[in-house]
Amino acid sequence: MDNRTINTWYEMPVTLQISNIGSEVGRAIRYKNKDNQQRMIMFCEKAIEFLQLSISDPKNKHRKQEFEFCIEELKDYFMGENVYQTTDEMLKKYYDAFL
Repeated sequence: MDNRTINTWYEMPVTLQISNIGSEVGRAIRYKNKDNQQRMIMFCEKAIEFLQLSISDPKNKHRKQEFEFCIEELKDYFMGENVYQTTDEMLKKYYDAFL
């Protein structure tokens, strides 16, 4: 990711960052429900990329553990065994809270 993109991300308030992450999660859910693994994984990976950017953003240092768990949960839900028993509704509720 180039510096301009990173700087733009860092300029966003955390609520907008999470809303953007939630948009990618919503897309991943949509394609999961359409049984399109390739697109689901693509959008999940984009959400994870945004979460990693948010972790590296100095203003979010107090949210680092929360964001790390979000990454773990997304990987588990979309690409793992869903040991956390996450549902579409749980993910939507979390990310929609930031809209």
